[in-house]
Amino acid sequence: MKHIQPLLLILFLCACGGGGSEATDTVIGMATNTANQLAAEEHAKALAAATALQDAANQAQQTALKKFGSGKFGQSTFQ
Repeated sequence: MKHIQPLLLILFLCACGGGGSEATDTVIGMATNTANQLAAEEHAKALAAATALQDAANQAQQTALKKFGSGKFGQSTFQ
């Protein structure tokens, strides 16, 4: 959200005048590129977090299977 506010300010200033269509298109293009970069960064962070969680879940499952049986799902030797 903190990155969106400056973009909105730039777009507002362009809409109020002070520049021609070319200047407005340039600023809108820059704002769009910045927003896309921020979205890509957030996506990468979310993907890394999801990967870490999946790795932790896989490790926990392997540990539980080794502790209670053969290490193969559905073939527990726990008595």
